[in-house]
Amino acid sequence: MVRSFHELPLLMTPKQLADATGEHVNSIRRSIAAGRIPADKVDGRIYICRDLVFPNTAKGMVGHGDDARAR
Repeated sequence: MVRSFHELPLLMTPKQLADATGEHVNSIRRSIAAGRIPADKVDGRIYICRDLVFPNTAKGMVGHGDDARAR
């Protein structure tokens, strides 16, 4: 089980995303086919970019350690 954003691979398979979110892998695949989850096919395998699926978390990692209230 994934405990933090840092533990997720940058490029995930539908199964890895399903494990991380608790969704069924078929739901992930349907969302990819419908265009709700951005994904690319490389050498016959589907990959999903972690930072595109979790954009708010990825943005939060920029400047991590800075006091956000100071901005």
